[in-house]
Amino acid sequence: MPLKSKQSRIVLFFVFGLGLALLMAGLKAAIAWAAHTYLYSVPWLGGFLRSIELLELSNLFVFAVLGVGVGAATVWLPRRWNHRIKLAFLLALGPFVFSASYMMQQSLWVKDVAEQGNISYREAQSVTNTYLKREVGKGGFFGFFPFSTQLAELPTRLESLTAEQSVNPNELLSQELSSYDDPRADMAAYVFERVGWLIRFMYMTIAALTGLIYYFKGHSWAANRTPAKAAAATPGSTPQPARSAPRKKSSGASQGSASQRPKPSGKSSSRNSSSGRPSSGKPSSIKASSNLSNSSSSTPSGTFPSKPISKPYINSPSNMPLGGPLPKPSSPPPPSESAGSEPQE
Repeated sequence: MPLKSKQSRIVLFFVFGLGLALLMAGLKAAIAWAAHTYLYSVPWLGGFLRSIELLELSNLFVFAVLGVGVGAATVWLPRRWNHRIKLAFLLALGPFVFSASYMMQQSLWVKDVAEQGNISYREAQSVTNTYLKREVGKGGFFGFFPFSTQLAELPTRLESLTAEQSVNPNELLSQELSSYDDPRADMAAYVFERVGWLIRFMYMTIAALTGLIYYFKGHSWAANRTPAKAAAATPGSTPQPARSAPRKKSSGASQGSASQRPKPSGKSSSRNSSSGRPSSGKPSSIKASSNLSNSSSSTPSGTFPSKPISKPYINSPSNMPLGGPLPKPSSPPPPSESAGSEPQE
């Protein structure tokens, strides 16, 4: 469908951004499933990699693609829109894409509880929600997100989830460190309680900076495009050819200027011939050649003049010098017969 109105281009921008966000969220969920299935199940090493949330390094690629895609899609938006409106859409998509991996982790956790307890997925979901409300005061994803920063290995047995008093190893270690009368132990207990949030905040910062940097790269690409290229990129729009300037007719002007040249009058030519002197400093032969060129220029190409042009006589009075006519060269005398005959004996 051709995009002829601004409203259709604006709608296309938001549709493209939502589609790209769903694609990147699906990619993060697939990475989380692969890490839970193949990487975190490794003994000893898997627990450490889960605690540092290694899969969140995928935010570098995911938010780079999301930022550059939304930034390049601003080519469909009007130029009068500032960065605040465009960045608001990116900031709205960022938390959804970032939390896609944690949604997958929660779903896998509920699935593990259902498999170990031999119950359905809905029953396991209600058990885990009750457990989260008892621990952090909230159920569902908003309870799982903060609780996952406290424990790397979440409980999957029904006895641990349904017990009235659950044992949290992190809380026990913090209480043990706080029992010492040492400020360094108190500082270690404070950091250990919040180390999960520090790691998660680090990944949030990486995702935000990556998205902003690549958003401005895509936006600069969209801003540098000319209106002609932008019109060619949209379907249904054809660029109009540039109009050529009208050509000037030089042949008619040259013919007009040749026809407007002044012709020599008959009186001046008769006076000059009678006096035997040229009317100007130029000889008459040059005048004759100029008349010849005028006559050739006035006649159209491919035709010949009706009367032949007579060449000026060399010994005409106009070509004579001031002293009079030049003397004729004398012919050599004929050879005499006596000079050529031999004497007779």
